[in-house]
Amino acid sequence: MQPFVPTYRRPLFDAIGMRLAAENLRLEVWHDFPKGRVAARGNAASGEWSSPIRQHRLSIGRRNVTYRNVRERSRGAVAVVAGLASTNLETYGLAFDPRVNLMLWGHGKNFTARNNPVDAKLERWLTKRSSHLFTYTDEGKQHLVEHGVPHSRVTVVYNSTDTESLRHARSAVTEAEISAIRQRYQLGQARVALFVGAFDGPKRLPFLIEALDEVHRTHPELITLLAGAGPDEETLREAASTRPYVQVIGRLDAAGLAGMSHVAELIVMPGRVGLVAVDALALGLPIVTTEYPFHAPEASYLTSGHDSLWTKFEVGAYADGISNLLENDAELHRLARNARATGVGFSVDQSAQHFVSGIMSGLGR
Repeated sequence: MQPFVPTYRRPLFDAIGMRLAAENLRLEVWHDFPKGRVAARGNAASGEWSSPIRQHRLSIGRRNVTYRNVRERSRGAVAVVAGLASTNLETYGLAFDPRVNLMLWGHGKNFTARNNPVDAKLERWLTKRSSHLFTYTDEGKQHLVEHGVPHSRVTVVYNSTDTESLRHARSAVTEAEISAIRQRYQLGQARVALFVGAFDGPKRLPFLIEALDEVHRTHPELITLLAGAGPDEETLREAASTRPYVQVIGRLDAAGLAGMSHVAELIVMPGRVGLVAVDALALGLPIVTTEYPFHAPEASYLTSGHDSLWTKFEVGAYADGISNLLENDAELHRLARNARATGVGFSVDQSAQHFVSGIMSGLGR
């Protein structure tokens, strides 16, 4: 059960569906479609496993909660994998229903916001009413285990994009295509940094622009391409219009990202780092980020000083980090090699295998 299916999730659900079919099980993904600010990102998908449902969003005071009427169809499923979130009202009904085999999928702990004690208690209660849980990281699993969930009831899926296809696309890029990319964005012989992600608050784009202003003073040869979409796009384009060293280029699909990885030398993400970490590792592009307190769990796949660079969450420190890398080609190449080596450990197939193993465990098979 998903609020909607992001484009990057389709390969994972395809792979889970194939593995479940081998176990004589059929995957359905119950989902709505994005609205408002989320819809502005333009990254919704569907598949053969799609089963559209209506999601109702309610505001209670300062909180937003959701409700999906799925009780009857849940009773007809051998298992329902719902989000581990205190704000999904239907999950409580499923947890109380003895005819529903409830499993929960989520971060395991609150990575992307300050911890709310009430939410934490509600989510702990839900974990005790589920047959199995799935987390993205070992840290998320450890948090659940420390709060009473048996080790055997938690599977770490190691969240991933379709890295195999991404690496294959990168290896297929020709010199002519690389030249075309440089010509299209009028890069000449400039050095290139890349931002990839949603244009929204958690990405800290004003922070990035301010840091790039500082970098430009000592490294005017650097051009930063901002790839993505989202509610802050208009503001971002206004900022870029007065800075020839910053370009907003829209969303990149996998082929576009693969081609761009031959032009860019690093990825700049001062704010929230999420699944872009997996793409960056697969492509051998070091991420330069900060000690921003609300990274998504996938940021833990990166190791500062080994395959990425982390600085203090300060504009000056971040600008210095980028500048220092631009002045040290050997270090930049070392980080890129290590990133590529780390990235081999992540794939959609591995994530799907972990998911299906956990589902089978929750079914007692």
